[in-house]
Amino acid sequence: PPEDSLPRHYLGGRSFGPVLTAGTMFASFFSGYTVVGVPNEAYRSGFLSLRWITSAAIVGLGFFGTAARLRKLSLVRNHQSPVDFISDRFRSQILRYTAVTFQIFPSIIYLTAQCTAIRTTFNSIFRLDPNNVGAVIGICLIILLFEFMGGLSCVALTDAVQGFIMVLCFIILPIVIKKNFGGWADLDLESYPRQDFYQTPSSSEQWLFWNFTIVNFCFFSLPHFLQRTYAAKSLGALKFGFNVVTLGPWLTMLTGTFIGTVGVQMLADAGIENPPSPFGAILTVLMDLGGFPYFVSCFSFTASLAAIMSTADSLLIAISHVLTAEVVYPIWPNASPRRVTIFGRIVSFLSISVALAISILGGKNLSDLAAIQFGLSLQLLPVFMIGLYAHKSTDCHPWSLAAGSWLGFVTTFSLHYGYMKGFNPEIDGPPFNSGVMGCAVNVCVVFIIEAVRRLSSRKKDTAVQEEDETEMFVDERDDKVHPSMKPREHQPEWDMPHISRFGDVALTPDLVWKCMEGVREPFAESWFGVLMFVLTLLVTPLVGADTPPLNEDGTLAFAPSVVRGIPSWAMSIIGFTALMTLIFFWGKFRFGFVLWVVNMYHHFVAASIPYSISIPAAVFLCDICVHY
Repeated sequence: PPEDSLPRHYLGGRSFGPVLTAGTMFASFFSGYTVVGVPNEAYRSGFLSLRWITSAAIVGLGFFGTAARLRKLSLVRNHQSPVDFISDRFRSQILRYTAVTFQIFPSIIYLTAQCTAIRTTFNSIFRLDPNNVGAVIGICLIILLFEFMGGLSCVALTDAVQGFIMVLCFIILPIVIKKNFGGWADLDLESYPRQDFYQTPSSSEQWLFWNFTIVNFCFFSLPHFLQRTYAAKSLGALKFGFNVVTLGPWLTMLTGTFIGTVGVQMLADAGIENPPSPFGAILTVLMDLGGFPYFVSCFSFTASLAAIMSTADSLLIAISHVLTAEVVYPIWPNASPRRVTIFGRIVSFLSISVALAISILGGKNLSDLAAIQFGLSLQLLPVFMIGLYAHKSTDCHPWSLAAGSWLGFVTTFSLHYGYMKGFNPEIDGPPFNSGVMGCAVNVCVVFIIEAVRRLSSRKKDTAVQEEDETEMFVDERDDKVHPSMKPREHQPEWDMPHISRFGDVALTPDLVWKCMEGVREPFAESWFGVLMFVLTLLVTPLVGADTPPLNEDGTLAFAPSVVRGIPSWAMSIIGFTALMTLIFFWGKFRFGFVLWVVNMYHHFVAASIPYSISIPAAVFLCDICVHY
């Protein structure tokens, strides 16, 4: 049947072992944004590019907190599409296709960004016309071929190879730069071209830093990562993949910040100013040295393309999966497996064609879309968190969630294009992350609609309890009564998804919690969320703004506080993000590891940040350990 051919092509038969799961997750997550974008941002913004490390830690938190439930439910309920959980849990066509929209639109933007990264990187390295499009079209055709040949299994195998190349690059490249040009500790602050990098961030930059840290929390809901969550052969394989993704930022994004900030001095010494792609210009400087640096530069260029291509092919097959399963298959439910596969390939071709067209023709508008990409994904956060963790009394009606998501979507667009575009904090007032503000509006709208709906009801029961008056079903496996797969009261028939593979029993909050009995989860503990929120505040550089001040000639008025060439406020970011990362591993290895974490934290980090901050943080961690 067609529904059986979908998991074979799009989920690799759910057969990915630990190594393949880790390789494909690593290569898909650490994309062209990482290899090319982080060094470019560090070249222009300095140590503020460390925001990518803190944000990646929050991404890991989202994976760590939701993957076990999503995978378990996918096995119990036969979920095959990235939207199946929402369709099964809420049984609403309106919310189902709201989720489809909010998964496809950001993914198309993400895929477009990869096409742009391929074009700029390739043209910069080979010193081609920046507007040349021949290379990006050729590479996209190769990516399309991978997807045609073997579905997710082929994509995952190529991801694993590309991930290995990326790891080697991030190990070798900083060593070569350090040997030939020196590292952070070797920079002369008096002659460094961008002394403003050592200033403490402004109040607006600190606020936006924290917003950026949390805006990527819903990364787990992107379809290409939900595919990998479902494709893992076992929970152990999935945990191994998350371990690799959690450690990955320290190898990739910290290295990217090093390359970009040291690259400022490298390019200044080479007489290169404001290159269109600083990363490509840095590799060009290394090539000019000849010998082993030349080889490493070529290898790094290969790694950058590998990173971009791995994410692009992952996004492509994910987009094809969602559109085929949620649009094409419902229209032709009796299509043969071969015809479904052909439909999927047509969708893949159209998707990459749209992304290429936007990349080539979009120009400056592309940066605006990229700025709100993850903010749009964040609008699905209430849907997933309520679907996964709500109890019977706190469950919400799907139309309330759909209304909140769409108003959050509109708010994100309106704030970005109406307020933040061309924003000047000295004139326009306080800055906002449009995605975070959109999510806040989203949550408020859901709360208000639910409150009005419940207060207006004559019954005292909650919306979830209204299901009890529908036809009931006795499950012989546990002799308990469950709601059947019937519409909610007052729910029109057209809003009810016609999907039989989920079973005859409705996926209620009680059934979700029942499926996870005996599994210890971090998000099931209320204190864990509080701890993570506190740590997201601590990783933000909460310091006096613009210190030391700059003289008129761009030099610092006095020497900044520096630890081995790194500003003390940046070292604080690194220290607290490391603490957050280690807490993730605590969730896996418990007490002995935590005690070791605290000792290492005091030994290596406390010396570089104020004791008034470091000691209470460590004590708080110990108290939590003892309590737990």
